[in-house]
Amino acid sequence: MTKVRIEVLVDDPSRDDVDTVMECAPGSDVVDACDAACAPIDFSCRAACCSTCRIQVLAGAEWLAPPGDLEDELIAASGEAPGVRYTCVARVAENAPDGATIRVRPLGAAF
Repeated sequence: MTKVRIEVLVDDPSRDDVDTVMECAPGSDVVDACDAACAPIDFSCRAACCSTCRIQVLAGAEWLAPPGDLEDELIAASGEAPGVRYTCVARVAENAPDGATIRVRPLGAAF
């Protein structure tokens, strides 16, 4: 079975320490992997409307599916920089190969 690795860094931009490592299948919802691993990413609405689960994708962005309409609206509303995604609605790309790694850092709510 194909597995994608998601590494969640500590919530401190001055450090590159990995806090949590998760594995999931291509096409998986990132929020489900976070829940299963008790990852240090906060969630509130789980529907791309509050920005609590905002992350910076540091590596492996190509292994996430493109943002959907809800996430695109939230990115536009918050004026996010490239590479910012919302964990509650992000999905691992269907074409992500075995062993692909996605590295993220929690950012917290934008507003």
